[in-house]
Amino acid sequence: MGTSAGQTYDPYAAAIANSVPPSRAVRAAIVEAARNILFDPYSVRDAQISNVADFGNGTQGVCVLANAKNQFGGYTGRQSHAITMSGSLLLSQQTNHPLCARPDVKWHKFPELEAL
Repeated sequence: MGTSAGQTYDPYAAAIANSVPPSRAVRAAIVEAARNILFDPYSVRDAQISNVADFGNGTQGVCVLANAKNQFGGYTGRQSHAITMSGSLLLSQQTNHPLCARPDVKWHKFPELEAL
Protein backbone atom coordinates (compact mmCIF):
# COMPACT_ATOMS: atom_id res chain seq x y z
CA MET A 1 0.00 0.00 0.00
CA GLY A 2 1.49 3.35 -0.98
CA THR A 3 1.73 6.48 1.07
CA SER A 4 1.66 10.06 -0.04
CA ALA A 5 4.53 12.45 0.54
CA GLY A 6 5.13 13.18 4.21
CA GLN A 7 3.08 10.20 5.45
CA THR A 8 4.43 7.00 6.89
CA TYR A 9 2.83 3.59 6.69
CA ASP A 10 1.17 2.52 9.96
CA PRO A 11 0.68 -1.28 9.99
CA TYR A 12 -1.46 -1.16 13.15
CA ALA A 13 -3.94 1.60 12.24
CA ALA A 14 -6.35 -0.68 10.37
CA ALA A 15 -6.18 -3.41 13.04
CA ILE A 16 -6.99 -0.88 15.76
CA ALA A 17 -9.75 0.74 13.69
CA ASN A 18 -11.36 -2.69 13.15
CA SER A 19 -10.88 -3.86 16.74
CA VAL A 20 -13.81 -5.20 18.75
CA PRO A 21 -14.71 -5.17 22.45
CA PRO A 22 -13.21 -8.08 24.40
CA SER A 23 -15.40 -11.15 24.86
CA ARG A 24 -16.19 -12.67 28.25
CA ALA A 25 -13.75 -15.51 27.44
CA VAL A 26 -10.91 -13.06 26.75
CA ARG A 27 -11.67 -11.12 29.92
CA ALA A 28 -11.75 -14.35 31.98
CA ALA A 29 -8.46 -15.58 30.49
CA ILE A 30 -6.74 -12.29 31.38
CA VAL A 31 -8.12 -12.32 34.92
CA GLU A 32 -6.78 -15.86 35.38
CA ALA A 33 -3.38 -14.94 33.91
CA ALA A 34 -3.11 -11.87 36.15
CA ARG A 35 -2.60 -14.21 39.09
CA ASN A 36 0.76 -15.20 37.54
CA ILE A 37 1.77 -11.93 35.83
CA LEU A 38 1.24 -9.40 38.62
CA PHE A 39 3.16 -9.45 41.90
CA ASP A 40 0.00 -8.69 43.93
CA PRO A 41 -3.01 -9.39 41.68
CA TYR A 42 -5.42 -8.92 44.59
CA SER A 43 -4.47 -5.24 44.87
CA VAL A 44 -5.53 -4.24 41.34
CA ARG A 45 -7.42 -0.98 40.95
CA ASP A 46 -8.17 1.46 38.11
CA ALA A 47 -8.27 -1.40 35.58
CA GLN A 48 -9.20 -0.97 31.92
CA ILE A 49 -9.07 -3.29 28.91
CA SER A 50 -8.80 -2.29 25.28
CA ASN A 51 -10.63 -3.58 22.25
CA VAL A 52 -9.16 -6.73 20.73
CA ALA A 53 -7.27 -6.20 17.46
CA ASP A 54 -6.80 -8.96 14.88
CA PHE A 55 -3.26 -8.92 13.49
CA GLY A 56 -4.09 -11.12 10.50
CA ASN A 57 -1.48 -13.78 11.29
CA GLY A 58 -3.77 -15.84 13.52
CA THR A 59 -3.07 -13.76 16.61
CA GLN A 60 -4.91 -10.96 18.35
CA GLY A 61 -3.73 -8.25 20.68
CA VAL A 62 -5.30 -6.55 23.66
CA CYS A 63 -3.98 -4.04 26.19
CA VAL A 64 -4.75 -3.91 29.90
CA LEU A 65 -4.15 -0.88 32.12
CA ALA A 66 -3.96 -1.49 35.85
CA ASN A 67 -2.49 -0.16 39.06
CA ALA A 68 -1.24 -2.88 41.42
CA LYS A 69 1.14 -3.19 44.35
CA ASN A 70 4.78 -4.10 43.78
CA GLN A 71 7.04 -6.29 45.93
CA PHE A 72 7.57 -3.39 48.36
CA GLY A 73 3.83 -3.02 49.01
CA GLY A 74 3.47 0.28 47.14
CA TYR A 75 1.29 0.98 44.14
CA THR A 76 3.21 1.26 40.86
CA GLY A 77 0.83 3.61 39.09
CA ARG A 78 -1.14 2.48 36.08
CA GLN A 79 0.96 0.37 33.78
CA SER A 80 -0.08 -1.12 30.49
CA HIS A 81 0.28 -4.76 29.56
CA ALA A 82 0.18 -5.68 25.87
CA ILE A 83 -1.09 -9.24 25.53
CA THR A 84 -0.82 -11.38 22.40
CA MET A 85 -3.44 -14.14 22.13
CA SER A 86 -4.73 -16.88 19.89
CA GLY A 87 -8.43 -17.11 20.65
CA SER A 88 -8.55 -16.90 24.46
CA LEU A 89 -5.11 -18.52 24.85
CA LEU A 90 -2.58 -15.95 26.05
CA LEU A 91 0.73 -16.29 24.22
CA SER A 92 2.81 -13.43 25.64
CA GLN A 93 2.66 -10.15 27.52
CA GLN A 94 4.86 -7.08 27.57
CA THR A 95 4.67 -4.30 30.12
CA ASN A 96 4.35 -0.71 28.85
CA HIS A 97 4.34 -1.57 25.15
CA PRO A 98 4.06 1.57 22.96
CA LEU A 99 0.98 0.24 21.11
CA CYS A 100 -1.02 0.53 24.33
CA ALA A 101 -0.26 4.26 24.51
CA ARG A 102 -1.75 5.06 21.10
CA PRO A 103 -4.59 7.58 21.15
CA ASP A 104 -6.69 5.45 18.76
CA VAL A 105 -6.90 2.48 21.17
CA LYS A 106 -10.45 2.12 22.55
CA TRP A 107 -10.75 1.37 26.29
CA HIS A 108 -13.39 -0.24 28.55
CA LYS A 109 -13.70 -0.55 32.32
CA PHE A 110 -12.43 -3.91 33.63
CA PRO A 111 -14.16 -4.54 36.98
CA GLU A 112 -13.54 -8.30 36.76
CA LEU A 113 -9.81 -7.68 37.19
CA GLU A 114 -10.37 -5.36 40.13
CA ALA A 115 -12.53 -8.02 41.83
CA LEU A 116 -9.74 -10.61 42.24
